[in-house]
Amino acid sequence: VKIIDTPQFQRLRHIKQLGGAYWVFPGASHNRFEHSIGVAYLAGCMVKSLQEKQPELHITNRDILCVTIAGLCHDLGHGPFSHLFDKKFIPAVQSDAKWKHEDASVNMFRHMVKENNLEPLMVSYGLDMENDLTFIAELIKGVDTKEKDVQTPVNNNCRLLSPAYVNV
Repeated sequence: VKIIDTPQFQRLRHIKQLGGAYWVFPGASHNRFEHSIGVAYLAGCMVKSLQEKQPELHITNRDILCVTIAGLCHDLGHGPFSHLFDKKFIPAVQSDAKWKHEDASVNMFRHMVKENNLEPLMVSYGLDMENDLTFIAELIKGVDTKEKDVQTPVNNNCRLLSPAYVNV
């Protein structure tokens, strides 16, 4: 709830999930706020199910919390009108920009944690701030599935970063 209460997360209430579609279809008024809460819930359910049904993966409750937080925060970096912003607006104003909303989401997540002093709360839930923030950032950003041997700073070949679980 503390993450949801931050100004960085609350801004998602004003970013349309479906770009400009709501101008044509008034019922298409979904926003990134609602979407992100749903993704967090479903991501948590998915990883809990894997934990129960595949104990050989050694998924911990800490892993579940990290995946849930990543699901919650995966869209923090979206601009107005969502993908229209990164696919049309950014290239129009800066043609050489290599801007991606996933990168912006990671940057906004790190900023949100720092600005809202969320570290003590996250530690109280058992998170290791150095490794788990990196893990959450990797889940938000995803990995290039074209690479044959995915290496991550967290633990080299993190079990939850295989192509099946990337970009929650």
